[in-house]
Amino acid sequence: MSEKTSGKQEYVKPSGNPTTFRIVAVILWILGLGFEVGAIGVILQWFVLPSNPIIWIIGMLVADMILVVIGSTLWKRANKIDPPSEKNKIEFFLKTQLGAIIAVIAFAPVLIILLMNKDMDKQTKTWVSIAAAICLMVAVGFSIDYTPVSLEMLEQMRVNAANSDFGDGEVKWSKNSQVYHTWEDCSALGRVKDDNLRAGTVDEAFEQSKARMCRFCANNFGITEGVEGGDSVDVDDVGLDEGDIADPEVDDTEQ
Repeated sequence: MSEKTSGKQEYVKPSGNPTTFRIVAVILWILGLGFEVGAIGVILQWFVLPSNPIIWIIGMLVADMILVVIGSTLWKRANKIDPPSEKNKIEFFLKTQLGAIIAVIAFAPVLIILLMNKDMDKQTKTWVSIAAAICLMVAVGFSIDYTPVSLEMLEQMRVNAANSDFGDGEVKWSKNSQVYHTWEDCSALGRVKDDNLRAGTVDEAFEQSKARMCRFCANNFGITEGVEGGDSVDVDDVGLDEGDIADPEVDDTEQ
């Protein structure tokens, strides 16, 4: 991602084509599944290798894991640029968590075959099973989208950013937070260190996973949808100034 410094904040530019990311992800997944088939072939002795089969099987599983994780990373990145709609919950889940599903497909059959295989010697079976289990956990762990975003979230973000002090469609955020700001005088924004401050369009902030509006900014503009925590906070009603309310925007070094 290319960035250029202007004033105190860095202006972030969008990166990549989501279609390209998805195509490459699918290709990598297919290659990974090919290594899985190769590992299964060695386990079931479809072909005999000249050296220790444990090395070949584990090597194929590791290659499978690497390809699956890279593919899933690209898939998640594509979803941040071109998010799916959440109107159909099942379709939304499949599109956002496809990487994790592929990760399970890439290793679960190997573990099942190992458990059912009675011909493989115990030592080989034990080591390969451990390797397959580790690869499964790593692949799934890195492939899950823990903060899935939707088209509706992006559309709501555009509506919220229409009331921005920074210009048409431009917002600011800290690289260490999950929220974006539209209010120049926001106390939370004022506590962000200069080297952590970013600025850009709604789409650029969204690509950086800043899909929720800061509650102080939302309160200032009277916005209630698409706000961190689900609702804006009326600081006057609780009898506190904004600076008195704990906010996740503050850098850890400043707390």
